[in-house]
Amino acid sequence: MGRVPSVVVAMALLAGCATHAERFAPVETALLQGDPVRAVEILEENPGGEGDRVFYLLNRGALLRMAGEFEASNEALEAARRAIDEVDPLSVSESIGSLVVGETAFAYAGEPHERVLLHLIKAFNYLDLGDPYAARVEALQVDLRLRALAEGQQGSRYQSDPFARYLTGMIFEHLGEPDQALVAYRQAYRAYRDHAGELGVPVPRYLQYDLLRLAEYLGIEDDPAVWREAFGVDSWPPQQAHREAAHVVVIVGAGLAPRKGEQSLLAQDYRGRIHRVSLPYYHSRPKFLHGARVVADEARAETEPVHNVDAVARILLDEQMGVLMARALARLLVQKEMIDQAADRHVAAGLFMNVFTVAVDRADTRAWVTLPAHYHVARLSLPPGRQAVRIEYLGAGGGVIDARDLGEMELEAGRYHFVLDRWISPGVGSVGGREP
Repeated sequence: MGRVPSVVVAMALLAGCATHAERFAPVETALLQGDPVRAVEILEENPGGEGDRVFYLLNRGALLRMAGEFEASNEALEAARRAIDEVDPLSVSESIGSLVVGETAFAYAGEPHERVLLHLIKAFNYLDLGDPYAARVEALQVDLRLRALAEGQQGSRYQSDPFARYLTGMIFEHLGEPDQALVAYRQAYRAYRDHAGELGVPVPRYLQYDLLRLAEYLGIEDDPAVWREAFGVDSWPPQQAHREAAHVVVIVGAGLAPRKGEQSLLAQDYRGRIHRVSLPYYHSRPKFLHGARVVADEARAETEPVHNVDAVARILLDEQMGVLMARALARLLVQKEMIDQAADRHVAAGLFMNVFTVAVDRADTRAWVTLPAHYHVARLSLPPGRQAVRIEYLGAGGGVIDARDLGEMELEAGRYHFVLDRWISPGVGSVGGREP
């Protein structure tokens, strides 16, 4: 007689328990409608609890950037950085809580790649605000994060971030620091080489030329011979030609990072009790943008893929799954003991405790979902002066599915002119960024 009521009540309670991903859906809807300002307003109406502070601030920072509020975006991201540093996800109280009510008992501290990209997005904001020296500070913070990541993620397939290193090198070059730039480019090359298979991102052609050009300029003799053979490159623009040209660097963040979902197994034991094991998984978004083309008069250059946020997120979750499953099984044993103790006092108390443990045991679906799924980069070297620049967005077959006119840009010789673009989906296209 007890089986039917417990199942019915448990399923009724489960229907009313939304995951973080489900509660975040209205924010995504506003963003997919091309309204990042409204998305920020919806997010602020429901910031979540204290344990959700990092989740809230990371997504708020990305949305504010898309709304063109670069200073406010950096304020949110800096607050997220401080909150991450304050969070100790392995505290005793949270560990005990996770054995009762699930992974959401932990304060969200951001995934390793999210902690790196936080500084990258801040650097983007500073570049848009015309402050490359502040962007350089964030580049140095990226280096510190990556060093900590390499130490803390020993054995992980993700111990570096090639795109972060590559952008860092471009910032150094922009500020006239070729030695530092070459160090960053070398680190980027090694990371691309080591992760190319898993990320599906080969060493970008632009990076290959940068390595050879700077090594030649700085008089380094050993590396170029190795790189020429590895890249199949016999010639590259010399440093003098690089200095005489102006360089438009277009970085396109495409789509939205994968959404975290929940997969649950419900089972009924011989006593009629319901037990639940919930684990997270990533759900990729449709990929509409497959590249872009930068056009200025007769000159044009197509983007190359430089980062796959979707793949990195999946790699890290896959590596965490063993720990998550072990905690889920430990939680099952603790919950069973709680149910037995309650049932010893009263049958109804045991039923209530069973329903409670099933209802609250949810997977942690918090993630920085307003990040792009992919990054693409193109660099166009042009004569100094005023140039009209246009971005054409390309679909799977290479056809133009969208476009954005950047207007006339005043280009200086030997300088990088960054255009930091964000493309969401067809019908929404480009959002945020600056008008150069």
